[in-house]
Amino acid sequence: MKPSEVFAFVAGAAAATGITLLFTTEKGRQIREEVGKNLSKEEIDKLIAKLKRKRAQAPSEADLIEEEDLFEAAQE
Repeated sequence: MKPSEVFAFVAGAAAATGITLLFTTEKGRQIREEVGKNLSKEEIDKLIAKLKRKRAQAPSEADLIEEEDLFEAAQE
């Protein structure tokens, strides 16, 4: 199993857990209300933009495959 596959699985599981928590539980309702009280729309938009920038900086699957190939070549 490639590291990128493991990373994709973990990221998907974390996203599913977060979405489930926010939209199906009483605690999720409380979280949404608190975020709405404490952050303005502009602050939420800035937070989303920051998360998108961090995601853009994360290594792509191609980068991980190249690193894996380099690692395997170094071991030979």
